[in-house]
Amino acid sequence: MNNLVRGRIILLILAFGVLVSTTAFAQTKGELTARIERAQEYFEDIMEAPDTAIPEALMRNCHGVIILRQYKAGFIFGVKGGQGIVLIKDKNTNEWSPPAFIKTGEGSFGLQIGGQSIDSIFLIMNEDGMEMLNKTKFKIGLDASAAVGPVGRDAEVKVSPGTAILVYSRAKGLYAGASFEGGILLRDDIANRKFYNMEDITIQNILFENKVKMPDEAKPLVSVLNEYMGKAKEK
Repeated sequence: MNNLVRGRIILLILAFGVLVSTTAFAQTKGELTARIERAQEYFEDIMEAPDTAIPEALMRNCHGVIILRQYKAGFIFGVKGGQGIVLIKDKNTNEWSPPAFIKTGEGSFGLQIGGQSIDSIFLIMNEDGMEMLNKTKFKIGLDASAAVGPVGRDAEVKVSPGTAILVYSRAKGLYAGASFEGGILLRDDIANRKFYNMEDITIQNILFENKVKMPDEAKPLVSVLNEYMGKAKEK
């Protein structure tokens, strides 16, 4: 390995370290509120594009939604990191839970160069997908089966009954190459404690156990989710 390649790899690792540290430490309540607001923006951007818009029927039938922005960069070795939120629906009332914060980390090796941001929505479609959220870290496609989300009016019939996660994504920037990637989603416990001002709060407390009320900061996002699942039309 020559010095140029070695130097770029070191810079890449340092850059990734900065990304991870900024997502894990020194986050204020205001910064976390902005994270929820950005998640709403990513969701609306995907829903407004005909090639990525999630069909209303799938939004109604999903058990939950994960909204992420990831940043990807690579020169031979690649890294991806990012952050997002997850909300689930009560299967009896169809009401959304408060948001819980999550983050991502990923590494890859192969022929690759460039950088981009990737906005993704993961629809949780069954109990296997919900069970995934009980783990400290989980991998889409490994801990729960995943498929590219279909679009169009007949989208429901295109979804296999065993599919736990449907993935809708939009990429911005330039990234070229072929690589094998291994990525994980992690609970962002520090962010959850900071936002809800509760020292021992867990993602299970937020999503499954009704330990916190819906924060005012998340109500605009929930309103948008309801709109795109057709709930607003029912009123």
